[in-house]
Amino acid sequence: FLIGLCDGMGSGVNAEKTSSTAISLIENFYKAGFDNEIVLSSVNKLMNINQMEDFATLDLCIVDLNNAFADFIKLGAAETFIRHEMTTSVVHGKSLPLGIVDEIKTSVQKTALQSGDTIILCSDGVEDAFFGFQNLYNFINHLEIGTPQEMADCILQKAKQISRDVLKDDVSVVVARIFQTDI
Repeated sequence: FLIGLCDGMGSGVNAEKTSSTAISLIENFYKAGFDNEIVLSSVNKLMNINQMEDFATLDLCIVDLNNAFADFIKLGAAETFIRHEMTTSVVHGKSLPLGIVDEIKTSVQKTALQSGDTIILCSDGVEDAFFGFQNLYNFINHLEIGTPQEMADCILQKAKQISRDVLKDDVSVVVARIFQTDI
């Protein structure tokens, strides 16, 4: 199962087009059965080939639904949060965004997830609205756990409230919860 957030540089139509193109390519490569390295290298080359400075941050979480292990891949993306029952852990990344350099070095962080864990991906615009990572972390860590949609809405509402409805960048939040089934 793939959870992804792609944030094209800038804002508006061009950023949306860059993000949509990158996510569509990534989704198609994964559906075709390619591994992480081939998918990301290929998409990076395709984005870099036009030399139009169409860069995009990429935040991916690929969950193996058979064993609840997740691969986290971050290319220029803000931190990812994993909200557990009583604590919140963070997945950091230090790579450049897609499309900046010809060859990218991907780093995959493997994490074992538990039933009830909630994965929260946020664009850098959300972190900016919270005036930094620590404030966003504190908010998420103390957030009453509701449905994934309620959590995403709450984070976005708080970002708007803090910035007094004047967001300086696009903001996106994707929230997914892992749960065990009896099947």
